[in-house]
Amino acid sequence: MKKVLILITGILFLNNSFGQEIELKLSLLGYNFSQNGQRLNWKELATVTESHVEANMLIKKAKSHNTISSVLSLIGGGLIGIPIGQSITDQEPNWILAYIGGGVAVISVPFTFSAFNKVNKGIDKYNLSLRSTSKSVMKPEFSIIADRNGLGISINF
Repeated sequence: MKKVLILITGILFLNNSFGQEIELKLSLLGYNFSQNGQRLNWKELATVTESHVEANMLIKKAKSHNTISSVLSLIGGGLIGIPIGQSITDQEPNWILAYIGGGVAVISVPFTFSAFNKVNKGIDKYNLSLRSTSKSVMKPEFSIIADRNGLGISINF
């Protein structure tokens, strides 16, 4: 039992070095970033990743592309909504506005994909840099031991 407890403690100690990783989840309303169970917004995400320059630049570009995409989508949706509102109120709808709004909304799609790809790459680069630094500090070696008492796992630091 004592050996199992030591093994579990060792594994938890190894996993503890990866606790600073940033997680990205998509929701209906946008991106959800979290680190150690705490939610981060775009500004906090940029601040956290300042230690890794390349990841930070990708995240800043993703933030600007996300802003552009949101603005274009809002304008496009508004232009589409005006003629729909006019038709509901029995006015003569100006469908040219809806066509223009559809075009503006379509223009926002590449910015949306670009923002997602850049933030995903930035977070991956940041998380990989954490893993590489934790491995360089501590390089455990695992080996299987078999003797007259049975089988076991040896962890050398």
